[in-house]
Amino acid sequence: MLTVSRGGAAAGLRLVLAVALMAGVLLFAGARPASAEPECGMVETADGKFVYQCTDTRPGGDGSDGSGGSGGGGNAEPPCALDWVKAQAPGADEWYCMGQNACWVNNPPAYYPDESQWPPSPSEDAVYVYRYCYAPDGSTANEGYTWYTGPEDEGPSVEELALQAFGSLETPGFSLAFSPPRHSIIFIDTWWWASGPSDGRITSDAALGVVAVGTPSHIEVDPGDGSGVMICDFVTSESDACSHTYTRAGEYTSRGRLVYDVHFEQNGSPLDIAGLPDSLESAWQESGITVTESQAVVVP
Repeated sequence: MLTVSRGGAAAGLRLVLAVALMAGVLLFAGARPASAEPECGMVETADGKFVYQCTDTRPGGDGSDGSGGSGGGGNAEPPCALDWVKAQAPGADEWYCMGQNACWVNNPPAYYPDESQWPPSPSEDAVYVYRYCYAPDGSTANEGYTWYTGPEDEGPSVEELALQAFGSLETPGFSLAFSPPRHSIIFIDTWWWASGPSDGRITSDAALGVVAVGTPSHIEVDPGDGSGVMICDFVTSESDACSHTYTRAGEYTSRGRLVYDVHFEQNGSPLDIAGLPDSLESAWQESGITVTESQAVVVP
């Protein structure tokens, strides 16, 4: 099970990055054990975590981003550019799709790292191989040595990795500041701004090279007098860019939140996948505000 929560990094991955590039591709037909294909997918829990989970408890698999095979039965088209990756590595032992990523496997590799550097084997059936995967745009998605039991191993697709990344994208803490700082006065503008955050972009933890990136869009402010929510510039210091005029004296609870536009990247390259979240809002922050009438003092 691969879990990413807001504020936490992906854990339990056993992908060991290569310490040397492959000198050449050997042509061996590696035996693969038969393995039932599990049912895997992304589940959002009640506490807001995104959990990648498989329904069976079979041994094997490396717990990494290994994936569903190359198209299986029937005439179904593979979900990745499988013919293209075969052309890139014609002497590899196996080619298969991991979601939208296209991968090849060299078993055995042309070069093995020292066995003392290998992580523990997840099962008796696993073999230690070199694997190289391309993202949909042709860039390197991931590469390195890993335990492997065949292309039947299910793992998160690029879309699911994006959801994992989005699950760890956090808005910064802030307080809703206003001016005048003590008492506002009817028919005179009151200003609001977000105190604390920077006006720079925010980035999630990486999920196998996929990150979610938030760019400041705007802040939303509700003055609390029934006038509705205002859409204001993303202001983080005292400014009149977000202002409202109260027409009645009283005690009000104003509230505000930060809003970010979201896009996704894989190893620095943009990901354009329909259906992914495109915005992120912070929790509402409240500020109590007293609004008074102006007082005139008559001096004899």
